[in-house]
Amino acid sequence: METKSQPQSEFTTKDLYLAALLYARGLPFTKINRQGRVCWFVFENKNLCEQYQQQYFAKAVDVNAKEYTDALRTLKDLVFADS
Repeated sequence: METKSQPQSEFTTKDLYLAALLYARGLPFTKINRQGRVCWFVFENKNLCEQYQQQYFAKAVDVNAKEYTDALRTLKDLVFADS
């Protein structure tokens, strides 16, 4: 999702599992934007994030299971820390 106020280099997703993949692959995580009950995960490097997103939905990306699990846990902690 891209908004007019969002810099071109940012990538946002509300998909926790995609965000965990990006986080586990080491893409720079910037912040969580909250819109009511919806959390948007914001990452740098939009082009690379979009490449991983395409691979994710095509089931064509590999990730270390432990790193992915740790990334999920970290992002969930961030979501629920301020709720």
